[in-house]
Amino acid sequence: MAIVKLGSLPVESIVKLNEYGVAVDYRVVHQGLPGAMYDSSCDGTWLLRKDIAENRVWGITYGNDYANSDINAYLNGDWLNRYDTDIRANIKRVKIPYRPGSGNITTINSGSNGLDVSAFLLSGPEVGETNFSICAKDGVKLSYFDSGSAPSSTATKKRLANLDGSAAEWKLRSPECNNQSNPGVGTWHVTYVGQFSGHMYNTSRGIRPALILPPELMVGDDGFVVTNTPPTTPEHITIPSQINGGSTITVEWGASSDAEGNLEGYKVERSLDGGTIWSQIYQGTARSITNLVPFGSGSVMYRVKAYDTEGLESGWKTSAQVTVINNTAPTVPGFLTVPEQVQGGQTLAVAWGASTDGENNLAGYSLERQVDGGDWAVVYSGGELDFTDAITKGWQTVAYRVRAFDVHSAYSGFAVSETRAVNNNTPPAIICEYPENTSLGVKNQGFEIPYSVSDEEGDEVTVTESVDGTALRIFAVELGAENRFALGGADFMRLLNGRHALSITAADGASKAVRGFSFEKLVTSASVTLEKPMSADGPIMVCVLSVSGSIPLDAEYKVEVTNNGLDAAPVWEDCTAAVRAGVNHIFENTKASTKGFAFNFRLNVSRGESGVGGYITSVQGGFQ
Repeated sequence: MAIVKLGSLPVESIVKLNEYGVAVDYRVVHQGLPGAMYDSSCDGTWLLRKDIAENRVWGITYGNDYANSDINAYLNGDWLNRYDTDIRANIKRVKIPYRPGSGNITTINSGSNGLDVSAFLLSGPEVGETNFSICAKDGVKLSYFDSGSAPSSTATKKRLANLDGSAAEWKLRSPECNNQSNPGVGTWHVTYVGQFSGHMYNTSRGIRPALILPPELMVGDDGFVVTNTPPTTPEHITIPSQINGGSTITVEWGASSDAEGNLEGYKVERSLDGGTIWSQIYQGTARSITNLVPFGSGSVMYRVKAYDTEGLESGWKTSAQVTVINNTAPTVPGFLTVPEQVQGGQTLAVAWGASTDGENNLAGYSLERQVDGGDWAVVYSGGELDFTDAITKGWQTVAYRVRAFDVHSAYSGFAVSETRAVNNNTPPAIICEYPENTSLGVKNQGFEIPYSVSDEEGDEVTVTESVDGTALRIFAVELGAENRFALGGADFMRLLNGRHALSITAADGASKAVRGFSFEKLVTSASVTLEKPMSADGPIMVCVLSVSGSIPLDAEYKVEVTNNGLDAAPVWEDCTAAVRAGVNHIFENTKASTKGFAFNFRLNVSRGESGVGGYITSVQGGFQ
């Protein structure tokens, strides 16, 4: 049978008690209070020794007075020492009905006036005697003994008892009431065949002690009555399904219960070799612990058991065996950059350095943001090394931190940025037909970009127009008025062929807006001449020119000069060879225009078949 309460056992059940350490069978003969004549202390589980313990006399001094008999003194003295200490401590002290004094009197003391005892003999009525003219009525029939007194009746059979394996007579506590010739000497007993008879108080007969135990005591699987039972085994024990060597994990387990309410705590053990060797790592009342799993462990498993205040322990509850992942965390990202200027209501580009991982299993990065000194929150998790964040207008400060993680969720430490102040001023707006980063295409001559500027707060705004990062114009702009970013003349000519960047920056002292553009300058030919010929007082006979720059050999290159540049149709003379040779050119024309002599030159150059470009930095020379 399973462990059950003593009070739940059916009458007739056999339980075991140790006598001097030897198991002895006791029968449950009643559960609860037998009747109204019993004191409430008698409410419990009534046990009767199954076999006769030994032969003893009632007494040698007080006749059939049970209260003062030697047998009563014996049962409540030396006899009790037979039992284990815990059982002896739980035997109820009860008040049983009895006939006081000696002789044939029939007065019975019952209820609270009963005899105060721990162990006692049963009375005649308690085992089924109904003839109260010869037996004192000191009790009522217990449940185990049914009615009848014939040898064939059930009650008669139930009264049979053995001593050393043979049927024998056994004493009751009831005195004999009809021995008029010798009053006060007769006592009642059960015969070999289960019937009733009287005998002298100083006659030796067998004894079957009875006692009453609390019904809350437990009976184990082996039939022993126990005053304490072990706690139940914890229902479960859980550990993470993935465990990294060198990491601290949480071990949790379910609660145990204890029938006696004396659960004291739990013991937890760990095994690193699949369950061959266990080591205790915890003892106490908690139902969860943290534990560091050594790096390099092959596997790990845990088990837990409960124990009570008397040292009884439950069975073990064992966790799953988990293979330990001996993995090192990635390195901390090398850097974390956050722009110094942070504008509320705009985006912010955050970048960080790459991490390395000893096992080459880097999985990505986790970027966290802190606003106004509050809690950190993850804003990005992935494999990129940068993130564009949206800055909410109204934030006062913002900071970032980033860490790397691998495929086993091992995290590096954090790289942490400076805390940046958020500028919540609304930057100026640049209104232009071209969106940000528009490519204006190929340009071979100067051009203009029309735009206007507005500012929500109406602040004074300064505009800077730049080419390739160099400012061409800085001025205080009129809000709402049209402006033109003009790139022409010498500014355009000075630019080399290729890609160029333009920018318009509008700043109100607290914030700024930038609109960027790009274009490709592609000029394959050039013409250079004086805007106004240079007049002379007399004939111009000779000139010399020097062209500085880089002109490819296969370029189509021609330099011409004139000494009557004020004429409607000047005479142009080719001096290309002289320029290349670095020598003087002597004019062939000697005629002056009506306006007099005047010098001018014109230079035309274009790319050759190679497509290689060049440039002209200056044209210098003189004439006379």
